[in-house]
Amino acid sequence: MNGRELYRAVYSGEPFDRLPVSGIGGWAETMACWRTEGLGADESPSVATGLVSDDLMGLKLQLNMHPQFDIRVLARSDRYVTLVDEYGVTKRMLRTDFDRCEGRMGGAGSTSSMSHWIDFPVKDLASWKTLYEERFVAAPAGRVLYAGDAERAEARARAETRWVSHFSFPFGGLFSAVRQLMGLEGAVFAMADDPELVHTIVSDLGAFYANAYALLIPELRLDQVTCFEDMCSNTAPLVSPAMFGEFFAPAYRRYIGRLKDMGVQQVFIDSDGDARLMIPQLVACGFTGVHPCEIKAGMDPRPILEQYPRLCCNGGIDKTAVARGGAALERELEERFRTAWELGRYTPGLDHSFPPDISWENARRYAALVLRFTSRRAPPGR
Repeated sequence: MNGRELYRAVYSGEPFDRLPVSGIGGWAETMACWRTEGLGADESPSVATGLVSDDLMGLKLQLNMHPQFDIRVLARSDRYVTLVDEYGVTKRMLRTDFDRCEGRMGGAGSTSSMSHWIDFPVKDLASWKTLYEERFVAAPAGRVLYAGDAERAEARARAETRWVSHFSFPFGGLFSAVRQLMGLEGAVFAMADDPELVHTIVSDLGAFYANAYALLIPELRLDQVTCFEDMCSNTAPLVSPAMFGEFFAPAYRRYIGRLKDMGVQQVFIDSDGDARLMIPQLVACGFTGVHPCEIKAGMDPRPILEQYPRLCCNGGIDKTAVARGGAALERELEERFRTAWELGRYTPGLDHSFPPDISWENARRYAALVLRFTSRRAPPGR
């Protein structure tokens, strides 16, 4: 099976001859540790461990603000930097984190701690409309990132045999976007105090996302969209199912409906934490999959797949078990891959990026087991 055939079969519940291989992605601190433990200075951990695959390709489309704000440093000390980032958010962060990412929200994966959020660009309907009209225009310039006709033609040819997907951060979802624009407290208070504002932001962005995809989908097929949300804590959603149903579900139904009309087969939601209470709402909106299925938050793929047999899962490998190594690591991967082979509609992977408590030795053992269990020749428990 080529990549396009493989993902289509796995996610549709049809027979497959192997499981997809996902690479290794670590925090900046993780990479620094690994390079002292045996990973080469310029070596990719995925290449070093053999976790490479040509089954997937991405769509070069930018859904974030364009143009972005200029980063402005407001105060700087040996310990902290206060700044306005590329999305107009005022925040204070550790100086060491600022030095790693230059204050960019897009470089959050390289930081060691959360920033302290101080202020946000959207206060009311007028500030939203100004931001929307200036920075969320679905036009090719700044959004379609192919360097000319030759690169587009090459992408079209590669897409014939690969699964084409797209993920955008920090915009790409609806609740996450309101939180990014107003802060979590501002967003949830606005749902009570200024519902028209939240409805307008969500409706505008849903239309913008669909219009942006329409710039490329007619000429470059897209199989899967993953919407960034991070709408759950480790015990419950950040908004109730009722609030989601009132403010976000109608726009998601329109948006996902347009994606499916354009030929998109799978629409996943990306959220850490416990999303189980939200799954009925997500399914009703048209979502077909959940990611990354954080085990410590209760998102075990097997009971989710058994309860929702048409839903797909990605992730679900407990990073704390990988960090412990040894028998705990082996049991964890055996269980997840056994679920994938027995039930289908599931592509196992770590339930977040690799944190620095996962040693390079355990990362290599993880990779060896993944390569073994993704193969039909040696699935777990067979």
